[in-house]
Amino acid sequence: MTRTALRVFEHQRIWRVTPEALSDACLLLFAAISRDHPKVDHVIGIANGGVAPARILAGRLGAKPRTVQAQHNADDGLYRQATGKVTVDVDAFRRSIGRSKLHGAILVVDDICGSGATLHKVRNVLTPVLAPDAHVITATLCLNTGAETCPDYSVWTVSDWVSFPWEKRPAQPTTDIPIPAQVTSHA
Repeated sequence: MTRTALRVFEHQRIWRVTPEALSDACLLLFAAISRDHPKVDHVIGIANGGVAPARILAGRLGAKPRTVQAQHNADDGLYRQATGKVTVDVDAFRRSIGRSKLHGAILVVDDICGSGATLHKVRNVLTPVLAPDAHVITATLCLNTGAETCPDYSVWTVSDWVSFPWEKRPAQPTTDIPIPAQVTSHA
């Protein structure tokens, strides 16, 4: 039986990613990814949280944005711990690409890597639709310090809950996450 990594929550603050910080983070991710991978053929956002950054990155990389539905938590309540039970609607994704296989560099984007379980699961379910020349790159805005599987690229490393611009703002006070200065490459 595989143990699921536990997300770390120090309960010091709730980080809030502002639209400006999101824009800067995506610009940094674009610079790092395009430096290491001159051509990205597909950008797949993990819904819900990865859709917005995936669209921004796809626009900059000149790739069509795609979405794959995945769910790790039963709801968006604060301080939800990772269960390791990730569901992915692979049939909807397969319908979106038809009979074709994905070639080249495939960038998979999510808002946060909490435990690594969602990225791991999505990577596995994509395998049957990948052509032999395909390779998967992963990027997230945030990386929780409890994650055992890291994305290839991340911007902020966090040990508390993070609120993103596309989510309902928490009732509790939030702290704006610092404007990012760099991307961490874990590859």
